[in-house]
Amino acid sequence: MNTVTTTDGIPIRLLDLRPGSGERLLMMHGVGRAGRTFSTLACLLPTRFHVKALDFRGHGNSGHADGCYRICDYLQDALAAIDAEPGSVVLYGHSLGALVATAAASARPSRVTAVILEDPPSPGFWKTLSETIYHPTFEAMQRWAGRKDLSVRQLAEQFGSEVVKSWPDGRVMRISDVRDAVSLRFTASCIRDLDPRVMAQILAGRWHEGYDQEASFSGVTCPALLLRGDVSRGGMLSQEDAERLQGLMLDCLRIDFPTAGHLLHWQVRSEVAGHTGTFLESL
Repeated sequence: MNTVTTTDGIPIRLLDLRPGSGERLLMMHGVGRAGRTFSTLACLLPTRFHVKALDFRGHGNSGHADGCYRICDYLQDALAAIDAEPGSVVLYGHSLGALVATAAASARPSRVTAVILEDPPSPGFWKTLSETIYHPTFEAMQRWAGRKDLSVRQLAEQFGSEVVKSWPDGRVMRISDVRDAVSLRFTASCIRDLDPRVMAQILAGRWHEGYDQEASFSGVTCPALLLRGDVSRGGMLSQEDAERLQGLMLDCLRIDFPTAGHLLHWQVRSEVAGHTGTFLESL
């Protein structure tokens, strides 16, 4: 594990997930998680790649940023990691990480040789965020973020008991009803390290300030692999939006996963590793 510093002075932690003798592969996580979310996936990727992951600002072991938690701010974290070493790099991004990956590939076209984009949230998703169970989930994450006074077990219990949907007949859906115990525990471990202001920026609708999704995707000139989850299972990218974003990129393949939602690298890990590994070997 080592640290790089962004142009705005934030220390960003990098984790070595799997050593390799060849090209770097940098993995970037989604909101509320941390680089270690990719630990088991990294072990399944081609051994010639040196696989690293970063903790975005306000997450994991990286520094906090006094409220600067927009996509354009997270881009500075990625660029610091890319520029810390010479040579080319492949970017793998999940959710937020996928949006940052496109922006980084656009900003460093001579350095980024390929991008893998795991279920990036689309503008269509954010327009209807308040109508999904993600909105109350994000509110719960904000409430419990940074609670180092609780153990991981205690925080998992408290966070899991949060209600994300209710019906007129009194029935409710809790977070623990849609996440298995191990996933819930991992999420709790990440929430303990999370700056509450990360979620405040999202809930205030300020996340996209300074970020142009169409320009970022259009700027991806390297080979790209787009992995899409099923919207009915929690995916954040509709087929219509996926087709539009795919069309903006110069060389993009798309794989849809009808049996999984947003967390593809957890829910269908072996399938994701297989497609990603084969794509990497084609470069």
